[in-house]
Amino acid sequence: MQVQIKEINPFSVVGYATRHKMPEVNVKGISDIPVFWDKINMEYSKALSTLHHTYTKSHHCEVAVCFDIDEEHDCFTYMLGVGVDEADCNVMMRPGTYLYQMQGGLYAIFTTPLVDEEQYVQSVHDTWNKILNQWMPESKYEYDSARVDFEYYDERDHSWLHNGKSRMDIYIPIRER
Repeated sequence: MQVQIKEINPFSVVGYATRHKMPEVNVKGISDIPVFWDKINMEYSKALSTLHHTYTKSHHCEVAVCFDIDEEHDCFTYMLGVGVDEADCNVMMRPGTYLYQMQGGLYAIFTTPLVDEEQYVQSVHDTWNKILNQWMPESKYEYDSARVDFEYYDERDHSWLHNGKSRMDIYIPIRER
């Protein structure tokens, strides 16, 4: 598994944030979202298209993040949105959207393998498992819980542009042990 260690700058995400309670699925972070998506059958493509048409000057990317996690009650806020660059900072936010400020800092960035569309969700899930169960325990870094992990999707996620194949990045906030 290849990893890139990189200092990133803070950035803004505008999207749709929803609060959830999952009594049957223990959601501790973004790595649990594929199971969550399966459970509630989430569909965001139309909403994301609207956001991309609203923030036309920004670099094309989507970000999925969990925050405000209450482990005692299995509650969390999940947000899927688009990165908003400074060029679009004065654009009026659409009704129902939320602005989230992603913190900068040191991150381990993992890119999922390039796979066929039908293997994509499993590939993301498998990459998360490898990060948490293999890379993290063996690395000289530990998870920095003062910041959040997130999934980053750009044009590489669009299988129709890449002969039916997709990939994306997973950002893990880290600090040296």
